[in-house]
Amino acid sequence: MTREEFDTLRLQDPEGLFALIQQMLARLAALEEQVAKNSGNSSKPPSSDGLSKLPLKPMPQSLRKKTGKKPGGQKGQTGRTLLPVEEADQVVLYRPDSCPHCQTNLQDAPEVTYTRRQVFEMPQPKVIVTEHRRVSVACPCCGKESGGTFPTGVEHPVQYGPNLLGFATYLSSVHLLPFARCAKIIQDITGTPFGAGSLSHALETAFTRLAPFSEQLNAALQQTDHQHADETGCRVAGKLHWVHVRSTTTLCRLFVHEKRGSDAVGDLASYRGCLMSDFYSSYVRLSCAHQFCGAHLLRELTFVQEVLGQSWAGSLKEVIEQMVSACHDTREQGRIVVEQTGSLVGRFRFLVAEGLASNPLPELRRTGRGRPGKGKIRCLLERLRDYEDGYLAFLFDLSLPFTNNEAERDLRMVKVKGKISGCFRTVTGASVFCRLRSYVLTCQKQGMALLDCLRSVFIGSPLWPSLNPA
Repeated sequence: MTREEFDTLRLQDPEGLFALIQQMLARLAALEEQVAKNSGNSSKPPSSDGLSKLPLKPMPQSLRKKTGKKPGGQKGQTGRTLLPVEEADQVVLYRPDSCPHCQTNLQDAPEVTYTRRQVFEMPQPKVIVTEHRRVSVACPCCGKESGGTFPTGVEHPVQYGPNLLGFATYLSSVHLLPFARCAKIIQDITGTPFGAGSLSHALETAFTRLAPFSEQLNAALQQTDHQHADETGCRVAGKLHWVHVRSTTTLCRLFVHEKRGSDAVGDLASYRGCLMSDFYSSYVRLSCAHQFCGAHLLRELTFVQEVLGQSWAGSLKEVIEQMVSACHDTREQGRIVVEQTGSLVGRFRFLVAEGLASNPLPELRRTGRGRPGKGKIRCLLERLRDYEDGYLAFLFDLSLPFTNNEAERDLRMVKVKGKISGCFRTVTGASVFCRLRSYVLTCQKQGMALLDCLRSVFIGSPLWPSLNPA
């Protein structure tokens, strides 16, 4: 806009000029807010922070507070020192041949005592080829031939065994190594030819054999009293898809869907427990009970306090942190009710009311229809007012967590997989990964040995973790 156009608009249409300036200021504020957001004050991932140290984009600050403890292991912590075993697998004796003092032969001398040192070592990996022969014999009575029966699992003229396939799957599904690197590791340590195609076929076999597990896992999650839900984006077949998670402390189900919202959360339509989420609207519209992530709320309040300069947000953060501390103290004391609940909830409501008074609804537009948007601060405050029970559920029920970290931890390796391999080339490949991760994470949460579990899949009788919803 030139100066002449500005003067003309100022004289002929001052209301229009005022509205234009208001729009520009609102747009500027929105852009400044966008630049100021990072993983410490919003839901943006840490990978988006970059290495910038410019004033407009400071490095994020952790929400964790100092505990006063020294770094390293704490008193009472169980160590993992390597300890000797009572019975070694093999013993090597070192006897002196002759007396160093008088040179007498000591070959038949009795033992007096000994000092032991143990070395823990793994054997050199080596593939053992077992040939299975189906022998046919002729009956001496009727002369007809009959043959033996190959054991279960021996189905092809040449194939890999369950130990090797379980180890390959372990490298891919647990440690997220690319197919080619998994194949190279197996070739290097065993000296046996192994290709990426063999690994792909093994994963598809495991996917098929774990289908009953996946169905029963989904049914078990529907019966839980409390579960976590979250989602994260990933590239599948060149398009944006979403990996969704449903998890508890002992169960985990991952699945891929082309949608993020209502179409993808249909599995929760009949759920009647309490669902922990980050207040994504598709979850909130479900008819079950709700709890909302406290870590997300603290980051939002950090942004309102530090970037937008509203002091009530800092005070509200302190109250919420006091609630969390009170819950920890109550658990340590063996009690089930937080004594100062009433005063803490009262301060919470007071500060929310103070924030609402400081951020009134915007006035009606002087031109045009309707009311301008409420803004993020007002929306946050109304959310805290209207969904107080969901945000403070952890204070009234000490069995509930404060954050949605359970789901976020289960999803984290999906992002690592994306950084390593870039994307999934097919929807089938993404589905295979999600089902195997579901099995691995559920077994891991229940303390099962993952190599044994994956080996059992290829034997044909998978070890099943407990699917008890309790």
